[in-house]
Amino acid sequence: MKLFPHSLKGAVRAVPSKSYAHRMLIWAALSGGSVSYGKSDDAHLTAQGLAALGFEADFADNSVNYKGFSRPRGTQKVFVGESGSTLRFLLPLAAALGVDATFETAGRLGERPMDALTAALCPHGVTATAHGVCGALKSGKFEVDATVSSQFVTGLLMALPILKGDSEIMLLGRTVSAPYIDVTLDVLSRAGIRVDRTQNGFFVPGGQKYAKEQAVVPGDFSGAAFPLVAGALGGKVTVKGLDLSSKQGDKAILDALALFGAEVAVNNDVVEVAKKDANAFCVDVGETPDLAPILSVLAAFAKGESVLKNVSRLRDKESDRLFAIEEMLGKAGIEAKEDGDRLLIVGGKPQGAAFRSFSDHRMAMSEAILAAYAAGQSEVDDFLCVKKSYPEFWRDYQALGGVYEVERG
Repeated sequence: MKLFPHSLKGAVRAVPSKSYAHRMLIWAALSGGSVSYGKSDDAHLTAQGLAALGFEADFADNSVNYKGFSRPRGTQKVFVGESGSTLRFLLPLAAALGVDATFETAGRLGERPMDALTAALCPHGVTATAHGVCGALKSGKFEVDATVSSQFVTGLLMALPILKGDSEIMLLGRTVSAPYIDVTLDVLSRAGIRVDRTQNGFFVPGGQKYAKEQAVVPGDFSGAAFPLVAGALGGKVTVKGLDLSSKQGDKAILDALALFGAEVAVNNDVVEVAKKDANAFCVDVGETPDLAPILSVLAAFAKGESVLKNVSRLRDKESDRLFAIEEMLGKAGIEAKEDGDRLLIVGGKPQGAAFRSFSDHRMAMSEAILAAYAAGQSEVDDFLCVKKSYPEFWRDYQALGGVYEVERG
């Protein structure tokens, strides 16, 4: 795709939150309910994965209605693609259901860490690997290394309530991405599931049933960050359908935009961002790693040196995002260097370039926003990878005034 400079302004509607969609799909499956989850490839993989595990499902218009569970015989094959959430949530659920399953991955997912989850599961009656599980999970005390991914904790929190006995989750080390666990607890509470916080983790009573309810997936702050940053860099951009009471950690984008000096206005479920100042800023992305790529674009246009803290976890995402961010900024003529667990970015006047998305949706979208305000033409390869979380991105980009041409190979 070729992209040309053009200020972005206008209004778009937030896409459904992928984080909430994964969890609400599991809730719907376990309760025999329905949920509309949008067009995200990752969410659809979870919806289909649940059907592969034995949940009867009717699909229609990016929504699904689950009508019961029947334990299948033999080993089930579940395709999870590049979706870490799908793999890390469905593997412990399969164990809790007593369904033997193998999980087929794509891209870099097969290389991403899984040991902390499998180590927590194996002492409890199952054989678990990074790509499969067999046996029936038993309740008890689950010790999990929480320093790698909060998704391991979420997988256990969603699965353990349906076991017969009570369970305890012991978190080892400092929990990363804690806001995502808050999202999980929010969904569980709405589903009528009791989980008690303890000094070092959670107590999960067994024998619980998920309440049947029509689940509504809230708007996604992770996706909204891209058009909102576009507003801060040039025109005035409005994003509708954002719930400020949501537990999404990526609401932190609003604080970052304020630090940058943008005008940020919130009215009910509408957020409006307009350009004002362009101050350097310091943001800790340890709890909100998905914001790092677009925050690096914001920093590229700031006056002075900005700092992104706790960036090491970016290496284990859909791409090595730390490397990808440094390459993107370097190609744009912006100085970026690592300093321990920090990324230092000296703002300036970004130039258009031939960017690589690394088949990473958040990199492709970040590069598109950068290209809109850079000097000269840009290119982005594998631009369709945005389907992973924000399938409507290019439509919205064009609606805001973005100018691009697609080269057909």
